[in-house]
Amino acid sequence: MENFQQQTLAAEVACNGIGLHSGKPVELKLVPAPADTGIVFIRTDLPNKPHVRAVTANITSTLKATTLSENNAEVFTVEHVMAALAMTRIDNCFVEMSSPEPPVADGSADTFVQAILKVGRVTQDKKRNVYKVDKAFAVYDKDRYICVLPYDGYRITFTSINSHPMLGTQVFDLECTEDRLLEDIAPARTVAFVEELDAMRKMGMGKGGTTENVVVFDTDKILSVPRFKDELIRHKILDVIGDLYLLGPIQAHVIAMKTGHAFNANVAKQIDDYRNDKFEARSKKMITLDIREIQKVLPHRYPMLLVDRILELEPMKRAVGIKNITMNESQFMGHFPGDPIMPGIMLIEAMAQVGGVAMLYPEENRGKIAVFGKIDKVRFRKQVVPGDQLVTTAIVTKVRGTMGVINCRGTVDGELACEGEFFFAIMDPKE
Repeated sequence: MENFQQQTLAAEVACNGIGLHSGKPVELKLVPAPADTGIVFIRTDLPNKPHVRAVTANITSTLKATTLSENNAEVFTVEHVMAALAMTRIDNCFVEMSSPEPPVADGSADTFVQAILKVGRVTQDKKRNVYKVDKAFAVYDKDRYICVLPYDGYRITFTSINSHPMLGTQVFDLECTEDRLLEDIAPARTVAFVEELDAMRKMGMGKGGTTENVVVFDTDKILSVPRFKDELIRHKILDVIGDLYLLGPIQAHVIAMKTGHAFNANVAKQIDDYRNDKFEARSKKMITLDIREIQKVLPHRYPMLLVDRILELEPMKRAVGIKNITMNESQFMGHFPGDPIMPGIMLIEAMAQVGGVAMLYPEENRGKIAVFGKIDKVRFRKQVVPGDQLVTTAIVTKVRGTMGVINCRGTVDGELACEGEFFFAIMDPKE
């Protein structure tokens, strides 16, 4: 892989539409940026137009899409824009957005690619910072894995195994040249299954999806007109390219089996820690917890167990968990029963329990309890009501002995709902 000069757009270009998951209208502009800027998202709808840098350190969620957070602002489903910038070798760009989610466009990266090619690209007076992977990185979960290996170039080999009769096993091996990426990968759209759609919409997701911008599979047929017979695996590769571009350009061979955004983010963080001399012996195992496994970690039980699933877990560092808000929960019998709103104190507890999982998961802390020492900087940004899903990202910012500090952010439909800083003490339960 040649070490080209950095590039940016020759002029700004607009790509407006609605978000895939939020369904909200958004005005998006791709704007030229100076050398060494990187990719920076700008929330033009928020006071002071906060910047969110497209770097691995800012990944806060990978639930059905990649979410970045910084400066009290959030952007999500960024992978298609990131893939388009990667495929066209745009190193520096401001992505201005009037909403937290980019437009779904045609469901692929092609709309953004064509917009970039239309205005053109200009070289800049700095060399590209291409990171040459020099050791193996990997994440495993049973028969699913992603490996990133040293390679003279950029290559992706992906295997997808799906039980749908029209899909089965698909394998795609790609040498990532610009011509092949723009022809074979950029037009591939997101794939969904009919049986998933209701569940996704209950989670506040997929509101902007149609059979034109999403390839929808019913039990025995395709409801959309496919662009490729193997569009699913091509889009999986698109997502890998977009997610790994949070590292900037790399030289590597990526080998993936049945993986998605969470795996991409995990291995990207491993690589980023290593190249920045922050490498620690991270577990290569992908940790997720269902409700039964959560109950082995937390002492809480109904009605005070307020986390339904842990989507991502790095013990003593970070956890992402969800709480589904339902009308049949006991608090709604007495808390504004005619206008049910999740009590603020229970939102605090729900966020804190996600942080508690991060603290109590290690074997040496099993059977102990995490109790509040102090709660600070709590803010409630929007009402949370039955039908919502609260997604909490808990970041452990300090651990000293049995004490810890955790920053938590809870979002609904990608919008910040509540946040706070929690001081914990880990204690043995009283007999």
